[in-house]
Amino acid sequence: MHAGLLRNGLTGEVNLEEGGSYAPGRYFVGFWNEFLQFPTTLNTIEFADEAVEEGVQQLGKLRSRDKDGKQIWLDVSVQYRIKKEMLPQIYREMTKLYEDVYISELRGALQRVTNEFAIDEAWKNYASVQQKMQNICQEVLETRHAECWGLQLWGIRLQAEYEQQLIRTQVRKQAEETALATQIQTEYRQKTQVLLAEYVANVTVIEQKGEADRQRIERDAVSSARSALVTAQGNVYKLVRDAVKINATNGQPEQIMTGVQLAKYQRILMLKTKASSNFDYIQ
Repeated sequence: MHAGLLRNGLTGEVNLEEGGSYAPGRYFVGFWNEFLQFPTTLNTIEFADEAVEEGVQQLGKLRSRDKDGKQIWLDVSVQYRIKKEMLPQIYREMTKLYEDVYISELRGALQRVTNEFAIDEAWKNYASVQQKMQNICQEVLETRHAECWGLQLWGIRLQAEYEQQLIRTQVRKQAEETALATQIQTEYRQKTQVLLAEYVANVTVIEQKGEADRQRIERDAVSSARSALVTAQGNVYKLVRDAVKINATNGQPEQIMTGVQLAKYQRILMLKTKASSNFDYIQ
């Protein structure tokens, strides 16, 4: 997709009046006019040593220094899109060399922003570093009538001695964090074991108390049953003694049974209730 400015093919004069840009389409402009076309799709500027795709300028890595003065090389990709309604102003300020202007100003601005942070922040807080670079990209292109659609920081290289030092520092920090995590894990395991021992002890106490309560309840039940049985037997004896009396003889009144007589009476009743006799013998 392209937008265009109308140019007189005879005089070379370009129409730069406000609103003079043309959107894609067909126009009758006369045989003496032609269009200067500008792409309105996304375009890419890539600061890298690697081979780039067709239509992207071959630029070298972005070379700069960080806040501590370390020499750094960055691989950065920028996607931009020109504002088609601003084509007259773009052509007035930069003709068709606008991308060269974008590259020059972006390179300077990105080099300046890298002076504001230490390079190890790119590993510690990558999102913040990239956001700073994208913000400066938006500021630069906005003043040049374009939109910074995206920026990717995808490669970082330092001088060899700094890279080795950074690696050693990161390895040491990882070792410290690992040791701290191991210590915390050990502490939690010990606390867990203490809690588990307390739970086991509590379970043992509860089980012992439950067993003691069971035995007490059983003893109380047996004792209550026996007491009730003795009471019932006593009541039966009393009823029998009051109901069964010896007939009067020789002018004597009725008499209640003595203990011996009551025991004999009970044995007789027991014999009457048996259906058969029991026999036992010794060989």
